[in-house]
Amino acid sequence: MTQQRGPDLPIKPKSDAAAKSDGMNEGITVLAYLISGVAVYGLLGWLGDRFLHTSFLLPIGIVLGAAAGIYVIIRRFGQLGVNPSEAAPKKPIDE
Repeated sequence: MTQQRGPDLPIKPKSDAAAKSDGMNEGITVLAYLISGVAVYGLLGWLGDRFLHTSFLLPIGIVLGAAAGIYVIIRRFGQLGVNPSEAAPKKPIDE
């Protein structure tokens, strides 16, 4: 059972422990993206090698998976701590 907060109670800022927990969650997410990219594209490369009777697709798949994982990480976490409205270019105001 959760307690409901009334509208008159102030919202408390996050403690240091909660901020560290958020950082840990982001770190684990980044690691998961990197590992899953390598695993998925490595598996595709391995399957390609098995069916085509080659030996070069697995290493290519692993490298492409790492690159794809890094790309996703940069797209998702590239601008930490910046609000999207602040990151957008400002339009000049015509007078």
